[in-house]
Amino acid sequence: MVGAIRWDGWVGDLHPAGLEIEYTLGPRQYHYRAPFYAREVSGDSIQCRAATQEIMDQEISYARYAGLDYWAFCWYPPGSGLDTARNLYLSSSLKNDINWCVILGTNPFDLERDGKWLLKRFKESNYQKVFNDRPLIYIFSSSSPGLNKITLGIRNMCRAAQFPEPYIVAMEFSPGNAAAAADSIGADAISCYASTYDYVSGDQFGGGPYVTTIMKSDEAGWEKYSLTGKQLVPWVTTGWSPKPRIERSVSWNTYYKSNGWAMDGTPEEIAQNLRNALTWVKNHKNATEANTILVYAWNEFDEGGWLCPTLGNNMDRINAFRKIRLR
Repeated sequence: MVGAIRWDGWVGDLHPAGLEIEYTLGPRQYHYRAPFYAREVSGDSIQCRAATQEIMDQEISYARYAGLDYWAFCWYPPGSGLDTARNLYLSSSLKNDINWCVILGTNPFDLERDGKWLLKRFKESNYQKVFNDRPLIYIFSSSSPGLNKITLGIRNMCRAAQFPEPYIVAMEFSPGNAAAAADSIGADAISCYASTYDYVSGDQFGGGPYVTTIMKSDEAGWEKYSLTGKQLVPWVTTGWSPKPRIERSVSWNTYYKSNGWAMDGTPEEIAQNLRNALTWVKNHKNATEANTILVYAWNEFDEGGWLCPTLGNNMDRINAFRKIRLR
């Protein structure tokens, strides 16, 4: 199964982050990254607002066409504005065309309120299950305070409801940290959000080609993470180039030139990275019991990782993915 991360800040004035990321993508040289629903206001200004049912329904159709099995939604609290995409997905008449799961640890999670809500979603057919019908949960920055209580609480809720316990995947940016986080929260497997540096050399990316930087880093990462002895969900990085945020900072994080970046891959190169991951899982079945891969990302446009069709309805990336998935 192949999933893709959703980072859903593209909400315009429904949340301050929506305006900040429109600002990062404002310069003309980054408009090619903007999603198909974007509107160019001027040469250095753009609006990217995925806040209607029509847009979400189109995204679902694109994701199914690309051969994705599920989206992994970064968690945002109810009523925050950043939960808009999740709500539109759940209200869509097409929601059963692609499954979904959550990435916790990205924002506050109220165990009493949100945990009970999530348990109800687990019981629905379009919540992604893996390994003996267990609901899939990713945990980002798994060492964050309070996550142990949350994961234990969700497990206890499932036991009380006589429902299979969740299959929890700890996501960290180094194999050692991922293994430690998995031990801390009792995760079933480990993974990484994206390759943001070179797992071959341990250095930051230096602006090199996609194949020799990101693709090689992903492959090296799978090997190094599997050497921890933990179960693994391999990841596929579609790109890492946060140059828009280096040039125009966002309030919740700081990006520097020293953080590194890589050139955009061609659609065929990115699809080859997916094919490599599928082959790796096939050849390492004992280490990948969940039988899934997670793609970074569906819509991380300003960080450089996306599959979603872009301005002008550019479908090259999902066309390339579709060819791999149909084989």
